[in-house]
Amino acid sequence: MEPEETLEIFLRDRMKDKGISLKRLADLTGISINHIENMLRGDFERVPPTPYFRGYLIRLGEALNFDGEEWWDRIKREEGVKKSGPADSLPKNRFAREFPVKAVVSSVIILAVIIILGLSLPHILGKPTITIVSPQGNPYVTTSNNVIIQGTAENTDSLYVNDGEVTVGRDGSWQKNVLLQEGVNPFNISAKKFLGGTMSVVEQIIYNAPFVNSTTAPSSSFVSTSSLEHAATTTAR
Repeated sequence: MEPEETLEIFLRDRMKDKGISLKRLADLTGISINHIENMLRGDFERVPPTPYFRGYLIRLGEALNFDGEEWWDRIKREEGVKKSGPADSLPKNRFAREFPVKAVVSSVIILAVIIILGLSLPHILGKPTITIVSPQGNPYVTTSNNVIIQGTAENTDSLYVNDGEVTVGRDGSWQKNVLLQEGVNPFNISAKKFLGGTMSVVEQIIYNAPFVNSTTAPSSSFVSTSSLEHAATTTAR
C-alpha cells in the first residue's frame, strides 16, 4: 500500500489486477453493489457506520488478497467513516438466528433422562420371577421330615416362604430349610417388588413317615411254666 494511495484507487487497481467485476466482487463478499460503488468513489458518508465498514474491508481483503485490517487502521485514523456509537460494536442482527445452546442442552438432558428411565422402568416396575430348583417335582414326596427348598428369584426386593422372609443372594439364589408334618405340606413362596408387582408359587411337599413294624420278638425275660416246675422239683430234692 502506497503512503499517498487512497482506498478507492487501491480497490480499483486490485479489481483490475484480479480481473474481478463489480458484480462478481459483490457476490464474493456479500456487500451490496451500491456500497462498493460508494467506496470506489471515496464517498464514505454513504457507507454504513464503522463496525460494518471494518467488516466490509476485511471481506474485500479476502476477495482481493490484501490486508483489510491494515486499511481499517489507516481509515480509522483519518476518521473518514461514520461512527455508530461509543463502543463501535456491531449491532445485533434481529434477523439472525441464534444457536439455542440452552435449549439444546436441556433437550439432551431430557432425552438422557427418558432413555435411562426407559431402560430402568422394567427393572423398577417389572414383575418378579421365581424358579424352584429343589426339590424337583410338585408335589414332591419324601420320607424325610426335613427338606431344603432352593430356588432363584429375579427382579425382586423381598422373598417370603409362608410369610417368613428369606435372604436372596446377589446372584438371585435362595434356600429355606423346612420341617414337615406327616401328610401334605404346602409352602407359599412369594416375591415382591417395592414399586412393581408380586409373584407367588405354591410348592407342595408330601411327607410319608417311614413304616414301623409293631410285631416284636418275645422278651428274653419270659420264662415258661415247665421251666418253673423243673426249678421247684430241683429245690425240693
